[in-house]
Amino acid sequence: MLDKSVPHIPVVMVNYDATNFPEFSLPEGYSFRFYEQGLEEAWCKLQLETGQVASIEVIRERFQSEFGNEKEKLAKCCLFVQTANEEIVGTAMLWNGDTFGELASRIHWVAVLDTHGGKGIAKALLTKILSLNKNDFVYLTTQTGSYQAIYLYQKFGFIKYIGETPLNWKTTNFPEQNEKAWQIIENKISEHKR
Repeated sequence: MLDKSVPHIPVVMVNYDATNFPEFSLPEGYSFRFYEQGLEEAWCKLQLETGQVASIEVIRERFQSEFGNEKEKLAKCCLFVQTANEEIVGTAMLWNGDTFGELASRIHWVAVLDTHGGKGIAKALLTKILSLNKNDFVYLTTQTGSYQAIYLYQKFGFIKYIGETPLNWKTTNFPEQNEKAWQIIENKISEHKR
C-alpha cells in the first residue's frame, strides 16, 4: 500500500547476492501467468488502482513508451498473479535498468491490489521474479510512501543505496534527499513493526 501522507522522495535499493533469496509460494486459489498480448490494460489498471500513477492515460503512455516494442521480452520477464477466475491482482517485472549508468537487472513495477494484500502474494511474486534472475546484482527504485514494500524487500536481501549519486538519477541533491528519505522510511517501518 502506498502511503501518500509522507513526502514523496524516490530511493534506490540494491542486492549484491540476489541469487540467494527466501522462497514463498502463492496462496491457494492464485496462480502465476506471464505477460501475453492483451494484458496491457490489466497491467495499467493495476498500476492505477495501487496508486502508482495519477491517471490511466499517464500509465498507458508510460507502458507504450517503455515496453511497447518489448513484447517478446515482456513475455519472459513480466509476471502476473491471477485469481481462480482470472482476475489480475498482482504484477512484477525483472527488467534491465540503467540507473547506475550501465544495464543491470532491476525489479520493476511491483504492485498487488490492496484487496488481496496480506496473503503473501508480494512475497511469492518476488520469489518467482528473482528465480528468473541469473545475476548477483539486482536493484530497484521505490519511494518513501512504499515503506511496507521496502520492509519486504529488506527480507529479500535488498539494502538502502547510500553511495554516490547514480549516473541517471533524476532528482537534485541526491545525498541530502536520500538521507531524509531513509529517515522517513526507517521511522515508518519502526512504527509499522509495533
